Amino acid sequence: MHNVIVGTAGHVDHGKTCLIKALTGTDTDRLKEEQKRGITIELGFASLSGEEGQHIGIIDVPGHERFVKNMLAGIGGIDLVLLAVALDEGVMPQTTEHFEILKMLDIRQGILVFTKADMVDEEWADMVEEDTREMVKGSFLENAQSVRVSSYTGQNIETLRKMILEAVRDTAKRRDEQELFRLPIDRVFSMEGFGTVVTGTLLEGCCRLGQEIEVYPQGRIVKIRGIENHGEKAETAYAGQRTALNLAGIKKEELERGEILAAVGSMPVSRQLDARVRLFKSSRRLLCNGDRVHISYGSAQSICKVVLLDCDEIKAGEEAYAQLRFDEPVSVKRGDHFIIRFYSPVETFGGGVILEADAGKHKRCQKEALDILKIKEYGRDDEVLEAIIKERSRYFPELSELSLRLNAAPAHTEELLEKLKKQKKILAVNGKSCIHKDYWDIITEFAKQCLNRFHEANPIASGIEKEELKSRLTEHFYLKDAKRSEELFQELVKRGIVTVSGSTAALNGYTGVCSGELSGMMEAIRERYRLAGVEAPTIDEVINGFKDKKQARQIITELVRQDALVKAAPGIYMGKQEWEKAVFVLKNHLDTHPDISLAEYRDLLGTSRKYAVMLLDAFDQRKITKKQGDVRILYK
Repeated sequence: MHNVIVGTAGHVDHGKTCLIKALTGTDTDRLKEEQKRGITIELGFASLSGEEGQHIGIIDVPGHERFVKNMLAGIGGIDLVLLAVALDEGVMPQTTEHFEILKMLDIRQGILVFTKADMVDEEWADMVEEDTREMVKGSFLENAQSVRVSSYTGQNIETLRKMILEAVRDTAKRRDEQELFRLPIDRVFSMEGFGTVVTGTLLEGCCRLGQEIEVYPQGRIVKIRGIENHGEKAETAYAGQRTALNLAGIKKEELERGEILAAVGSMPVSRQLDARVRLFKSSRRLLCNGDRVHISYGSAQSICKVVLLDCDEIKAGEEAYAQLRFDEPVSVKRGDHFIIRFYSPVETFGGGVILEADAGKHKRCQKEALDILKIKEYGRDDEVLEAIIKERSRYFPELSELSLRLNAAPAHTEELLEKLKKQKKILAVNGKSCIHKDYWDIITEFAKQCLNRFHEANPIASGIEKEELKSRLTEHFYLKDAKRSEELFQELVKRGIVTVSGSTAALNGYTGVCSGELSGMMEAIRERYRLAGVEAPTIDEVINGFKDKKQARQIITELVRQDALVKAAPGIYMGKQEWEKAVFVLKNHLDTHPDISLAEYRDLLGTSRKYAVMLLDAFDQRKITKKQGDVRILYK
């Protein structure tokens, strides 16, 4: 089914509601106040019979200046606009305002409908049409079809109907993947026996009966209990349909117009957006850096501070990059269009398009940030995705986040990722996360410098402790999750930049350089421990025998890493052979005796009580023995 939304626009009392009634037979003024006053206050909806396989919904928006916010709630999701101009009055203030809004929201297709044709002569009608054509010159409506109608007499109503059917025939289908489901709420009410009901234009994606969806930006999960499309019950709702959803698990008072229903986890929630902003050519106001404004997007309105990133102010018809900083969380997607209204008095004077829906804070006039915004505005999808990865590499973005930021279905994002990998512009880490090649080069250079410095300072050592290198990666790159440093370390090993030996890491191809002097010092330290036997010296006692104490300490550390020395107590090591001899003496005795006392072990070793205690405590800690009263037994 090809679903199309047609919307009206134009000045108050220019016959929009009567026009829809003439086209569809439906009176969209449903409120008593609307019928009493003869103007549309809220949004009205009707259906128009289309060709086979096609459904056309029509939205009637208010034209009065006081209800522009209601007009904005309905006009954003339309495929075709009927810009109504009453021939008895011609172009009026809201005609111009609605037209500027249509351009800013990137509406691409429309028909100029001149209403109340029965009330004027042809010469006057020609003049009004000429004024209107002058207004729309250079816009998407410059070459639009036009028709003069009368809802009262029925003049050309059938002609308009045929023009609408012809115009929407080739309207592009909206994305309908379920994971892209998004419906801005424009009405909330309750029905006896059903509960909470919301309505809106389903912008993209689809939803099904029984599906769990999320309310943004509040983040609440609700369930779809019922679906109606254009007044008819349905199992599924698709993009481009006027949809009513009966929701379970939430009260009417807990929802409001402007909130969004979308697939779970499919919308960013943020207080900062990057955007391109532009003022109407007709604007009498300036937009200055730091101004607070009203932003209308979808069916919502919020207040934000505008930080202009590449200038100090914008005049009528000018544009600039800006960061919108909100007081409360908002949910939009990249590519969404919005309208800017002056803070006080509330007056529409510009709009723009979202380039980043969850932006980090930028400094003004920062070239790197501005260059990335240009790519996000004008680049191909793969170029935009590369820019996003480059910007987000330190957070190790995964497919779900990248799809969200690109505003694309995961399948499409995955295709783009494969393309970038083949071009060697990005690389995968741990099989899930992606980082940019430039970021990886920075990591590689840091690791090389870190290891080079270590090797220069520790020529006798075969490498740095792995955990020490990971710790340095964590600290230098501000990694909040320790597993990230592990992933980077493994990637360094996988790509042959780092080699691992036991608990140490070194630059690939590095072997410890041991000069004649260092070799002599190492041999002297080995001999010192060999002669000491089980009466092991402290580290300080060993290094005090050498002029270069720092180098002597490094040699001891390396001998420990090589397993040539064994820790017997804090600050005390024994030669490996001497340690094994002490263990052998212990086990040899216990092979023929149930236990061993401190005095017995001291005598068997031929040493003092001090060293016997040290060794037996070390055996207990290593679970070789277990103390039982005044004796030791083998640990089971």
